[in-house]
Amino acid sequence: MKQSIITLIIVGAVGYGYYELRQMRVGFAFAKGETRAVQRGDITIPISATGVIAPVKRYEVKSKASGEVTEILKKPGELIGKDELLIRLDKSDEQRGVDRAQADVTRTRATLEMSKIKKNRLETIGRRKAQALVDQLTARLDRAAFQYEKIKSLRERQRASEEEWTTVKSTYDDTSAQLQSAKADLEDIKTQIQQADQEIVLNQAAYDQALSNLGDARERLAETEIHSPVDGMVVKINTQVGAVIQGGKTTFTGGTVLAVVADISKLYVTTDVDEADIGTVRELAPEWAKPGQQALPDDVVPTQKGAPVIVRVDSFHGEEFTGIIERIHPEPSQTIPIVTYQVDVLLTSDNRTKLLAGMQADVEFTAQSAYDVVLVPHDAIRKNEFGKLGVYIPDESAPEEDQPAAKFVPCRLGLDNGMFAEVLEGLQEGQKVYVKLPRKIGRKKDDT
Repeated sequence: MKQSIITLIIVGAVGYGYYELRQMRVGFAFAKGETRAVQRGDITIPISATGVIAPVKRYEVKSKASGEVTEILKKPGELIGKDELLIRLDKSDEQRGVDRAQADVTRTRATLEMSKIKKNRLETIGRRKAQALVDQLTARLDRAAFQYEKIKSLRERQRASEEEWTTVKSTYDDTSAQLQSAKADLEDIKTQIQQADQEIVLNQAAYDQALSNLGDARERLAETEIHSPVDGMVVKINTQVGAVIQGGKTTFTGGTVLAVVADISKLYVTTDVDEADIGTVRELAPEWAKPGQQALPDDVVPTQKGAPVIVRVDSFHGEEFTGIIERIHPEPSQTIPIVTYQVDVLLTSDNRTKLLAGMQADVEFTAQSAYDVVLVPHDAIRKNEFGKLGVYIPDESAPEEDQPAAKFVPCRLGLDNGMFAEVLEGLQEGQKVYVKLPRKIGRKKDDT
């Protein structure tokens, strides 16, 4: 009897437990899953690259002057105007250089004037006197020659004495010798004039060089006040007050780089695009940005239709900057086995002023786009047991005890950017799709 009672208690407990489990199955046998709605929107598939923020140009500011730095008027990060004073040097050394150069100019100018005076005297006095003497002796020789021939003829006929002959011949020979000497003196004067011409050329060159040296010295003196070459921002100062610098005229390196000024009127991202993508990027670029085309003048603001280039930097997480392709460089950069092409992206968005040169940037070129299309979350896309691509949607036609249930819907898909996919066929805007499928738990064998 006691054993029968125990048996009944056990059977009752088992029955009650079975009943409770049935009740629990109804409430907890299913993990409901997660659904999201199919929506309408735009989708793009970008070409990604990395690059560096850079100004339109960096200018290394040097000085032709030497001297001690006495004043620095700007600090890194400050804006500066073109020709605005940046650094001042002590003028003493360069002023002494100007004084020496001025003395050389005075000396060489005096030497040049003396050589001109010498030539003028040779031409106006020396050559004229020599020519007059030649003319005079030529006339005397003509007379002496007449007498010489006359007496010679008489002597041959025994009508002139030996004394007359000797006198006439001596006069003729002496006059002829004097004429030859006068002609030699005249040629010597002409040679001296030619030498004077060369002296003038040499002295003129020395004078011109002295003037050039004076100009350089004055320029170096002016360079003791160093001005910005462009409107921009002071990027770097490489010197300090009290430092002694060497000017560009006295060093092989062209002088000390005192500061760096960046032209920030334009900001660029200089990026390298893989050779596999450069063809697509070329198609996205405006005509004037492509290799072989005439670039836009600097004073023309470039414009481009279509989606802009998107730029992101780690310093401003979540913020986007936009730009346009301004130039595709034709020469590749090759690091075996990778070949890339440099592309310059001009930043155009208003927030570009936040960016600093040297920042690393992620660049996205919009390669393919679709606008106002039906989009399904990428996480919802699956394959069924037959390998067909599609999504699972809630199956409201399933029995209540099997809810929530999922039904496979095949789809034809288009662009896919990893977050959303374009739906060409199979779904409509607003439909719910499973991004996480429902999963049954605790199901009994007899419920299958």
